[in-house]
Amino acid sequence: MEIVGICGSPVKQGNTENLLQEALSHIQGGEVTSELITLADKRFDGCKHCNWCVRNQSPGKFCVQQDDMVSIYPRILEADGILLATPVHFGRLSGLMANMIDRLRVFVHGNEYKGRLRNRVGGALAVAFFRGGGIETALSSMNSMFFAFQMIIATSRAYQLGAGSLSSIEGKGRVKKGTRYMAMEDDFGTLSAKLLADRMVELIRIVKAGQEALGR
Repeated sequence: MEIVGICGSPVKQGNTENLLQEALSHIQGGEVTSELITLADKRFDGCKHCNWCVRNQSPGKFCVQQDDMVSIYPRILEADGILLATPVHFGRLSGLMANMIDRLRVFVHGNEYKGRLRNRVGGALAVAFFRGGGIETALSSMNSMFFAFQMIIATSRAYQLGAGSLSSIEGKGRVKKGTRYMAMEDDFGTLSAKLLADRMVELIRIVKAGQEALGR
């Protein structure tokens, strides 16, 4: 099984990317392979809602915009599970992640690829600086995407909507001098990321077993 993690932070190798890597490394090995895609070094615009995808998709041609999303679409299509990770910006997911999600409209309305993510497993992860700063709302936004695609949503038992970590001491806005990755100092947060990844693997196994039993 293959899980693709997508980091929506504009900061390369920052707190969000490191927490996502922790989750993926936790499950990597044996039957599970994983890949981390960071959007920080990608160049793409949001969806223009031009409806090109509604009538003009063909195999390998997802969207009329030819930018760095071209390389992301096939990786998402091939994955058994998709783990989205975002920093919390003003109580919500990052603009970078929002633009990427909007561009996945090709899997909802596209004449060639509509419905192709149905029954895949989705997980959401968020990093906030302040406690109560928007982890739940960011997770909810990403889960809304999974609902639209008729995906199966994984949770972590720690956070009801996914996984989350705080990048300041106890989420109070204080940092430890010399520590770059404060989100990794949050034991509860890193545990939630690992539990989320474990649950994604469990659900993928269940889905695959069910599909095999149904001959699909």
